[in-house]
Amino acid sequence: MQLLDRGKPDVLTSAPPDVAPGPTLDDAGVRARLTGIDGLRAVAALWVVLFHVHLVSKATFSVPGLDAFWDSGWAGVSLFLVLSGFCLYLPFAGGRQRRFHVRSFLFRRAKRVMPAYYTSLALVVPLYIAFATPLGGSRHLSVADTAWHALTHATMTHIFFTSTFYSLNGVYWSLALEWQLYLTLPLLLLGILRFGFAKTAVFAVGVNIAYWIALHLAVWRGVVPNDPLLLGTVLSNQFTGRWAEFALGMIAAELYVTGRLQWARPLRFVAPLLLPAILVASYLPMTTVLTGAAFFLLVCLVLASSNWVSRLFSWRPLVALGLMSYSLYLVHHPILKVLTYVIRTRLHAAPNEVFFLLVLFGLPIVLAAAWVLFMTAERPTLSARQSLRSLPGYSILVPSFLVSAWRRFFPDRLASAAVAAD
Repeated sequence: MQLLDRGKPDVLTSAPPDVAPGPTLDDAGVRARLTGIDGLRAVAALWVVLFHVHLVSKATFSVPGLDAFWDSGWAGVSLFLVLSGFCLYLPFAGGRQRRFHVRSFLFRRAKRVMPAYYTSLALVVPLYIAFATPLGGSRHLSVADTAWHALTHATMTHIFFTSTFYSLNGVYWSLALEWQLYLTLPLLLLGILRFGFAKTAVFAVGVNIAYWIALHLAVWRGVVPNDPLLLGTVLSNQFTGRWAEFALGMIAAELYVTGRLQWARPLRFVAPLLLPAILVASYLPMTTVLTGAAFFLLVCLVLASSNWVSRLFSWRPLVALGLMSYSLYLVHHPILKVLTYVIRTRLHAAPNEVFFLLVLFGLPIVLAAAWVLFMTAERPTLSARQSLRSLPGYSILVPSFLVSAWRRFFPDRLASAAVAAD
């Protein structure tokens, strides 16, 4: 199935003659704003990590609103989905949908996300067997059960079953959701070519809202059992329940490429209100749609112009963390659960003590593991067009002394890595 020609679809400078070319990564201002997108990835990953630190430690704090902040860290996934819609649609925004080739797109996605995913999966399965209690909640896992969990995760079908949705690694479900969204992107592009961008985007958001209403009506009528795990987790987190966040990211990309983000510039004055808005949205119906809308505004603000918000998210350490945010996302949860188990059984620490020990000592371990996964499994998959070396924060992840040592012992492999990076 081919919607577009076989040209390279992720080059932003070759728009059709009748379409104004979009911004390029060579423009300094554009680069700074897209660097802010990496900073947003870092914030999303850190928020999810802190959410899980709070969750596994079972800590409670007397400071008003602090527990609510930790508990709303699930919204980091919502930010990831908005950013996913933005980044994946960006090369085709502004009338460039005809350059999309389905097979090439899916191959690039698999090449980009699956090596790190399968590497982490290969490491977490034996960890799951060795630490059955902290990771899976079961003291006796049969070989058949373990094989079933591993198979569903390897095929991205674990998102369809209550027994496997959160198993092995509590964040893997969102990778299966991402693949559903990858598979729907060609349908959205067909809709844009046939009906226009606005109608297609409204359709995706409308399907999300209609699906939410239909689920709750089905529960009210007794068609679907009122099981929180089935309703609030499995059924709610299929693509039809999260399509709005992805579509909102696509809208941000369309507005950005067509130069229609001037309206977002005044948002810098009210940007601090976005966090309270997200916290409030987490207690309202259609939570994910509302949090997606708040993150859409934040993304637009970062992209709109040079302002304190875009400069904040372009901070070099944040950008560095954003570059390896996928690896951080993959490794953090099982490590935190094992560390929590060890702290409780060996130190007999109270919940709040577990929380602070995880922050002080667990997070450095998680970051180190994420860096190793990034360098070994993820970095080689990054697109050459991302010009990693020129990004602020890359020198933090790959310092010069490490490059020198690598060149000394593995000169040929370094040359290959340099080609991939450049």
